[in-house]
Amino acid sequence: MLALSALAGVAEAQERSPLRPRLNHEAWGSVAVQFKPFRNSTRVKEPAFNKRFRLGAEMGYRSDENLSGGKQLYLDLGARYKVHDLLRVGLEHRFSFRGADRRNTQRSSLQLQASKPFGRFTAEYRFRFQHEYADPDDVRDQLRNRFGLQYDIRKWKLDPEVTVELFTWAGYLGWRWIGTRYSVGTSWKPGKKHELGIAVMHDRERYVYDPTYRFIYALSYSLDLN
Repeated sequence: MLALSALAGVAEAQERSPLRPRLNHEAWGSVAVQFKPFRNSTRVKEPAFNKRFRLGAEMGYRSDENLSGGKQLYLDLGARYKVHDLLRVGLEHRFSFRGADRRNTQRSSLQLQASKPFGRFTAEYRFRFQHEYADPDDVRDQLRNRFGLQYDIRKWKLDPEVTVELFTWAGYLGWRWIGTRYSVGTSWKPGKKHELGIAVMHDRERYVYDPTYRFIYALSYSLDLN
């Protein structure tokens, strides 16, 4: 009886433990547009630069943890340059609006993106350095490494893609791996300029006292004005 009571106490303590991950569900949506600003310009006479340089904007919405209310509305403004057929570099700045009861934030990021086809597979890699304009003791600087693999199904427009992204905090405590994001999704192009994307993501926080695991259901639309 004493042993059973002890086991019951341990189980009850584990149930109350703040280290037990909380599970949330969120919905994300975004609309993006990109274009070549110097395509028809007579002042910029570098055809290669005009062809490879793009500007873009994205407006996005993210729900709270129960899909019932707004958590964040954001605007991304960015520029991208195609250095090589396999490599792109980009700059991005985000304005995040979080409502009257929370502080609005901003962040800037630099990213490198590479892709390489292997038969019907395409391997992708993205590195992003991200700076959040926050308090010094917050997570301000992050290194994000994302690895992806896409498969081109013959005579099928919804090609699957899987990715995994690692989040590393570069702060006053050194470098700390603080999270992982897994994603499974696909995209569909109803026309040359339009693309619809859908994905299910799973976030796992690490190196925090009260970790949260999230399931995220994402829908996106992008328009290419070129």
